Amino acid sequence: MKKLILLICMLAGMSSCYHEDALIVLDQPDKYNILTDDLSDPTQHFIYQFYQKYQTVIITNPTEADYKFNFTANNGIKITAPEQKQEIIDEGIEFLQKVLLNLYSDSFLKKNLPFSILFSEEVRMASYGETTIMNCYASSSFIALGNVSSSLKTMTDEEFVKIRADVNASFWAKYMSEVRGLFTISDAFYEASEEVEPKLYDPNWYRFKGTDPNEIDFYKYGVITYSENSYIDEDWPDFNSIYAPLKSEDLAQWMNFVFEKTPAEIQEICDKYPVMKKKYDVIREAMLENGFDLSKLEL
Repeated sequence: MKKLILLICMLAGMSSCYHEDALIVLDQPDKYNILTDDLSDPTQHFIYQFYQKYQTVIITNPTEADYKFNFTANNGIKITAPEQKQEIIDEGIEFLQKVLLNLYSDSFLKKNLPFSILFSEEVRMASYGETTIMNCYASSSFIALGNVSSSLKTMTDEEFVKIRADVNASFWAKYMSEVRGLFTISDAFYEASEEVEPKLYDPNWYRFKGTDPNEIDFYKYGVITYSENSYIDEDWPDFNSIYAPLKSEDLAQWMNFVFEKTPAEIQEICDKYPVMKKKYDVIREAMLENGFDLSKLEL
């Protein structure tokens, strides 16, 4: 994939030909400044070494040309590039390492990183008249990492844990699964919950008994929480309708769960709820097939 993208970039840089005129190939500048090392600049040195090692470009000041289109399809996102201050880019590099890179081995990263990683202050997606702010967006050729701004200095541990979970969930569920087709979850994942409640994934929606989500034991069913299609009104709780997640929601919630909870916390939950262990093991096995052992994750 990376070679294909580079080939397209090279072809885009060629001038047009007419009849028998000689083909003229223009010199291509180092657009992203990845081919020059500077030992006096730790950030530039990191970006240079990162490209040499993984053949992945870190783009600190992305433009629409870097993300708008996925070959012929519009990605549907809008990226606000970070302030181009040295301290913000430096903190962005450290943030990238902590939130994603440090969780995986070199061999895994060499095999699975996309063509580019885009630094973003904000990643927005508009859909059906609503705008969603995303911590991360994964496409066929890039991962866009949000929150690269001066706010990194004041980010709380709780906020960081949530963002790290979102980033890695997006990496696996979107990039490794949907884009590359390498990460696949067997039906055993859903069957484990159906053994507890056969109608859990009913297309007509399975409604949990009770109106207070804080009093529903979701782990008993092997799910993390309720569907986003549930109706919950804190002022009128008697009218609440709390539904089980769809299969797609269930997996997405689980992907966040396994990167948000520590292995010790997950082990405690799995010891108490056999259905949670069954579903965790399905995810772990699917990741093992891609060279990553979830049980050894250090958070």
